[in-house]
Amino acid sequence: MSKKKAQAIRPLGCSAVGNRRVQLSNGTAEIFEGDVLGPGMTRADDAIILAAMNRFDPDRPWSKAQADVRPMLPRVRPYPFAIEPVRIMLPPGILVGFGVDLGPALTMVDGTQLQRWGVGVETVAKRALANVRAAAAGCDPALVVRQTVDGVPVMALQTGEGIGASMLLVPETLARFFGPGPQLLLAPMRDLLVALPPSVDHGFAAWLAEEWEAMDPNHLHIGGWLFEAGAVRPVPIDDAFATA
Repeated sequence: MSKKKAQAIRPLGCSAVGNRRVQLSNGTAEIFEGDVLGPGMTRADDAIILAAMNRFDPDRPWSKAQADVRPMLPRVRPYPFAIEPVRIMLPPGILVGFGVDLGPALTMVDGTQLQRWGVGVETVAKRALANVRAAAAGCDPALVVRQTVDGVPVMALQTGEGIGASMLLVPETLARFFGPGPQLLLAPMRDLLVALPPSVDHGFAAWLAEEWEAMDPNHLHIGGWLFEAGAVRPVPIDDAFATA
């Protein structure tokens, strides 16, 4: 794609000192200053992010781009740019957007991108869920960390693939990591899924979710989810929810 016709690329997951626009081989990019990450939280450095963006071609046809499409679950912090992502309500009742995975960052899928691809949001959703299933199948169940917090057994999964929370959309993947259930699931971050006993006090569950959310300025906030008999359904644990 020529620089003359190139549109600005607005990656997610980036932060740098100061808001600035940088020139890429495939257009321009806007880098936005991010909030301070919590203890133990890391991000890719600018060089890695910019290298990935240089490799990104927004004009790739759907046949080549579809393997990189991922669901984007609701987060609290607004996106720092004017873009209207496409969204669709998916079972178990989550309003989901979509991103194209660049490795260290993602770009949002909007209506213009759908027009370039020539597909509808339902097609994108179907492929994004298939990609989550495939990524989950490649993850080792040994990634699940088991600890006790205030006397409550807690299981936590970070996949390294950015799909932890998205596994709520494909509940058939969950038993391999957490057992058949029932479990109360929390998804405080994009790549973090937490399982608690179903009888856990909801106040404790809300507190635990908020503790993790506080470490990530781009955290999710979608409440609790009961995993049972191979299915997931919402369980309110507090009054505030994020919007996609």
